[in-house]
Amino acid sequence: MPTETIKINVPVLVRVEGEGALELKIENKIITDLKLRIYEPPRYFEKFLEGRNYYDVPDTVARICGICPVAYQMSASHAIESIFGVTTTPWIRAMRRLFYCGEWLQSHSLHIHLLAAPDFLGFNSAITMSSEYGNEVRRGLKLQALGNDLVTLFGARSVHPVGAKIGGFSKAPNQKKVNELLARVIEAKQDAIDLIHWLDTLELPDDNQDFVSVALHHDNEYPFNEGRLISDDGLDIDINKFENHFKEMQVDHSTALHCLLEGKPYLVGPLARLNLNKDQLPDEVKKVMQGLKTQFPSKNMFHSIIARAIEIYFCLIEAEQLLTNYETTNQPCMKFEPKAGTGFGCTEAPRGFLWHRYDMDNKGCVTKAIIVPPTSQNQPRIEEDLKTSLINFGLDKPKDDLQLHAEKVIRNYDPCISCATHFLDLNLVRDGIIENSKKQSKIIPQFENINLTKSVIIGIGSPITNDYLGWQAIDLLQENKNIHTLIEKGLSLFKLDRPGILLTESIRDYDHVIIIDAVKPKSAKAQSVWLNLDKLNSVTKKYSSHEIGLIDSLQYIKEIESLPDDIAVLAIAEISDEKLINDILQCLNYE
Repeated sequence: MPTETIKINVPVLVRVEGEGALELKIENKIITDLKLRIYEPPRYFEKFLEGRNYYDVPDTVARICGICPVAYQMSASHAIESIFGVTTTPWIRAMRRLFYCGEWLQSHSLHIHLLAAPDFLGFNSAITMSSEYGNEVRRGLKLQALGNDLVTLFGARSVHPVGAKIGGFSKAPNQKKVNELLARVIEAKQDAIDLIHWLDTLELPDDNQDFVSVALHHDNEYPFNEGRLISDDGLDIDINKFENHFKEMQVDHSTALHCLLEGKPYLVGPLARLNLNKDQLPDEVKKVMQGLKTQFPSKNMFHSIIARAIEIYFCLIEAEQLLTNYETTNQPCMKFEPKAGTGFGCTEAPRGFLWHRYDMDNKGCVTKAIIVPPTSQNQPRIEEDLKTSLINFGLDKPKDDLQLHAEKVIRNYDPCISCATHFLDLNLVRDGIIENSKKQSKIIPQFENINLTKSVIIGIGSPITNDYLGWQAIDLLQENKNIHTLIEKGLSLFKLDRPGILLTESIRDYDHVIIIDAVKPKSAKAQSVWLNLDKLNSVTKKYSSHEIGLIDSLQYIKEIESLPDDIAVLAIAEISDEKLINDILQCLNYE
């Protein structure tokens, strides 16, 4: 009997944060090889911290992740404060919990509505989902905006906040802003209840598995910043004993370390927290949970989406209580003297607990830093889950079905791969035949009846991920004699830093728009390609390395307001000076 071999290679995972891939080999309906590959270059944040003064640490570690910077700041602050002997006031402790409420709200809302829910409702993106579930998507974005504003209350901004510092905060919020947010928090509670009940109606896969849940535990409250590390398998340790039980290891297929508990995979994140800390939830939350068909503790990872919604409701109740009792203070930060020593910090990021260790010298400078993020802890569990879940799903299913199910599994963990050092393009070898992805059209669009004063070329890029090509293209165009002539006649050129849905603010006043963005190397079939927006609904994040892909953003803008009359997107893998200029001039119909 001939051997039946199926190879699935997904070089780019969509609707997750960061760059990762999946490799899967099936022989005679048996999985013989499965790897969740993390191929992003190491980011060296731990080494960047060495030699830095303590006051640089919170702002530096916040840049590890644009979605959960609060977690990095809080774990670092707790660790360094333990070295310096800092005892914070009840005000600082309470406000740090409020700060954390904002991060959980925005992160969970983003994951539920933009990343996970489309899977269970049969859509390839939140943009297409919004055509039938517009109220639900709007509700989710409203909750996310509230979370961002709670973070901004203390951090001055929601992404990479700068208000947190060792010993507390830079300043106390004023009462007017607190009162405004309190009113919004109270109003949002019903939104959270409705969200929980809506998600409880979804037909989630029945896929119970045997895994170990690990989370912080506090006797008197649901865990954010403090507690002991416990598991449902008997673990109960102080956070400074982490290294005695948890071991990081290097694997060949990942630039991120894998972490094991006593040599075995384990789960961190909202489902693990809820499994271990259900009794610590407020009575209001428990009352809502009693009426659900989904019950906790749960061994079904697909219940994670409901666990996130429950934690959203918890955050609103917690934020309401803290904002209601808010009083300003003249001491938002404690005074202290730097000391030498070793300190540990462990707090609950939205995706699971985040452990930090710092060695400091007597001048308060870092001599060594170790950071263990949730995604590297969950990676072995994801691989284990994939094996079991795909077997239960059926290894004889068509390629597209296998890929989608694998993506559903991975997205349940909401992996933030960039923290550990994006989502599934699939190459399938079935019975020795390679099934390749279709190529995109390379026809250059051509604008008609152009008014140069209503025309713009936008380069999109990022200073953080070496994603400079969109910006470099603008620099090159500005130096070209023909383009400069068009600029003198009214053509605009500028650069944007990963605008997401805020792109609408930059294109609203124009009738003719060209957008230049970098294409992922794995997706590139040529130096550059003009994308057909009408045919890209099913691959919305394949081409962009940003949190919300460029095509997603344009589709979303199209749903809420009209796009410009002419809009073209040029994806570039590398810059060819002559080709870039000729393509742009042809698109602008310039002779």
